[in-house]
Amino acid sequence: MALAVIIPVYNEEKGIERHIAEIDRILTADGIGHTFMLVDDGSRDNSWAALRRLSQSMDNVRAIRFARNFGKEVAICAGLDAIDEDLYLVMDSDLQHPPRCIKGMMALMERTGADIVDGVKESRGTETAKTKLLAKGFYKVLAMFTGLELDNSSDFKLMRRKVIDAIRVMPERNRFFRSLVDYVGFERVPFGFATDDRDDGTSRFSTKKLLILAFNAILSNTNKPLYLPLVLAGLSGLGAFASLLFIILRACLALTVTGTQWLMLSLFVCTALILLSVGITGAYLARMYDEVKGRPLYLISERL
Repeated sequence: MALAVIIPVYNEEKGIERHIAEIDRILTADGIGHTFMLVDDGSRDNSWAALRRLSQSMDNVRAIRFARNFGKEVAICAGLDAIDEDLYLVMDSDLQHPPRCIKGMMALMERTGADIVDGVKESRGTETAKTKLLAKGFYKVLAMFTGLELDNSSDFKLMRRKVIDAIRVMPERNRFFRSLVDYVGFERVPFGFATDDRDDGTSRFSTKKLLILAFNAILSNTNKPLYLPLVLAGLSGLGAFASLLFIILRACLALTVTGTQWLMLSLFVCTALILLSVGITGAYLARMYDEVKGRPLYLISERL
């Protein structure tokens, strides 16, 4: 079956031609028919000129260029939309996703009949302690808010056409590719791999971009933050109840109840009522959030 290799590109002029040639060499040697779909995500260097040279020298290279930088997640989805094949492989352009693993991923899919072969990082290579800590924290926060267990997951995925068709019908603008693949379901199997070092030694993914990705991923996959005022309203209500018990206890013991204590009780009650009102509004916004996204109610894996 023909394989479409989707690769987002951002400021990769130094190594992109060498990297694509290496991936092509390995896939050809493994007897895997393939076509590259390269997406220039508004690069500020000469990446597009390098992609143009690749398309002129290699018959199996296609490329599209964004008018500006829309982000890696959008670039991946644009690549998936731009080509029709039987199988789709998403990978990075820097060879950290080892092309030597692709044959094994295809063999695993054939052997198990799975629709998705999910690349899982067994080793993160020579990443710095800061990068590893940020990545671990990102997945922990994402799991806490959304329930998505994506620890050590990656964009290195092999998927059948029906999985891509399911992702294509999702109209939402703010996307997190890994969560979309998780949402559509289908039969999936993990494939462990160790990341290789970047060929040019520099990462384009900064701490700022990781934080923005985490924020967008949470907002795109859960409405739980909208219910936070209801939780705070409950805590304020408990505070009001505790203050009231304290005042009653002092009255029963014939002790003086000061104005400060009444003020504290009033503040707890008012805060609880305000947060309750905001929480109810948030609950309705959460319903609107789910409706506006427009995701399909169900997805059919197979038909007879």
